[in-house]
Amino acid sequence: MPPSFCDYSHRLPGFLFTLLLAGCGGSDASQGPPPDQFSAVRNVAGAPACPAAPNSLRNITSVQGSSRLSPRDGQPVTVRGVVTGDFQDTRQLHGFFLQQPVPDQNAGTSEGLFVYLPSGAKRVTAGQYVQVSGTIDEYKSSSADTDRLTRINNVKTITICGTGPAISPRAITLPLASNKDFEALEGMLVRFTQPLTVSDNHDLGDHGTLLLSVGDRLWQPGNHPVRTDVAAIATDNARSQILLDDGANIVHPATIPYLSASDTSGTRRTGDTVTGLQGILSWSFNAWRLHPTERPVFTSANARPDAPMAVGGTLRAASLNVLNFFTTLNERGANTSLERTRQRDKLVSAIIGLDADVLGLMEIETGTAALTNLVTAINARMGKNTYAAIQSGTPGSDAIKVAIIYKPAAVAPVDGPELPPTRGFIVDGGVRPPLAQRFSARDNQREFWLVVSHLKSKSSCPRDSRSIERDRGQGCWNAARTRQAASLDSWVADLVSRSGEPDVLMLGDFNAYLSEDPIRAIEAAGYENLLRRLPAKERYSYVFAGQSGALDYGFSSKTLAAQVSGVTIWHINADEPGVLDYNTESRPDDRYAATPFRSSDHDPVLVGLNLQLRR
Repeated sequence: MPPSFCDYSHRLPGFLFTLLLAGCGGSDASQGPPPDQFSAVRNVAGAPACPAAPNSLRNITSVQGSSRLSPRDGQPVTVRGVVTGDFQDTRQLHGFFLQQPVPDQNAGTSEGLFVYLPSGAKRVTAGQYVQVSGTIDEYKSSSADTDRLTRINNVKTITICGTGPAISPRAITLPLASNKDFEALEGMLVRFTQPLTVSDNHDLGDHGTLLLSVGDRLWQPGNHPVRTDVAAIATDNARSQILLDDGANIVHPATIPYLSASDTSGTRRTGDTVTGLQGILSWSFNAWRLHPTERPVFTSANARPDAPMAVGGTLRAASLNVLNFFTTLNERGANTSLERTRQRDKLVSAIIGLDADVLGLMEIETGTAALTNLVTAINARMGKNTYAAIQSGTPGSDAIKVAIIYKPAAVAPVDGPELPPTRGFIVDGGVRPPLAQRFSARDNQREFWLVVSHLKSKSSCPRDSRSIERDRGQGCWNAARTRQAASLDSWVADLVSRSGEPDVLMLGDFNAYLSEDPIRAIEAAGYENLLRRLPAKERYSYVFAGQSGALDYGFSSKTLAAQVSGVTIWHINADEPGVLDYNTESRPDDRYAATPFRSSDHDPVLVGLNLQLRR
């Protein structure tokens, strides 16, 4: 045994550890192990001999047991096994994983166990055969945990016996019969035999994790490309995923793991894949996760789109949720002037890339200041008077509103903007009305209505559990969104009737997935859902809780549908890690770049139009 290992002994008096190493201390051979129900714990082929153990010597499998909790919870035990995962550094998990070399032939019991060392001092390395004495503890990492991690805590002794026999990883194939099947593999070295797809990167910058799934990305049950069995989709999603952790126990890692490059071009997009993933299966913070023992090898299967797909036409119309662009600091958007500049620069890059002649915006600060600030910044890049804004002032009672900007060289407003009666859009005492503007094309004077909407979100659920607005399978406030959709249909019909102009393009953030009630209500009113022209796997603009779906839409009236030359969703935001946005707080590894990528959390929708003269 290297002498340097013994050097740790001077650190131990402040902790409940004793190293039992030849040359470093004695042994506890005064007691021999009692008879045990498994013989594998004593005589393992290829394993070095350990000192005699106390009466508490047990197999890891008998400690884990075949149920969710250990039958020896709270009891002192001594176990032997091979170190399969070393995560002892201070910024890691403060411990290591130990695995029994000989299985007990019971598929319901795990051969692995986590050994918790709160001191953080490194004491063992992967591949060593060790004997550990401590107390079994069922650890709950958060109040939300529905399960617990079986571990050895209050470690008394660690004996390094030598190099252990090789441990082969247990092969895992997803989907599992049930995600509860992971319990029988807790603490074990495993290998996923299939390519896995990144389904969520939301916590990559905060906790160093990626949600992976088998096959395709995970889809919102109400937005699946092929299936309509919503309940079964939700069940299958739960059985088909695993969280890839970075083996650290810190928030905001100093270096963001798993990115594709070390500079500001680095990303790890939803839809990328990883093959041959190997590590230790563990539970914490209400999720099964894999701590890798080999460096994961990713394939950038979903490359960044530098520009939106071509939509043709002579006019381009788009919508973009600008993720709370406020000039007022410390409100919903930027907290500092630097953040405000960074946010604006990203949004400007996205808007330039869309190159739309008319553009609907959602989540911009109500009033005129933020809209004017954004248009000024766009024109500073594209040229004086490239864009102008339709000024609607401070409609409604929300801190955010929808807005419209346009290219005066391409279109001209016809009369002023239109706002609906507020009564049809009031939800929970507040109102965020849609905005309509009639435009005339400069090239042929053909006119059309652009209507921009932002329906009630699925969050901030009512407290009353009996409320019709609680989540009944389509998120909270579904009934309210459906009422808003009906009010939108009625109001637009009135606009058409009063103006005599039947061509209508509705854009915006409708906060409902493709097959949910509000979308069906708009389709039932006779509008074509333009997203249905896209390939099914392109119909998403948002990723939430690891599942992709569309919240942002384009709807055309029957008379306009034949004049739509194309539609696309520019996937610059939903697939990108949130840590790449404009914020500066908690960014030890700041990868900001003034690119369109992660300029918001929603992807923009772009529609091409060939407006035709009426005969």
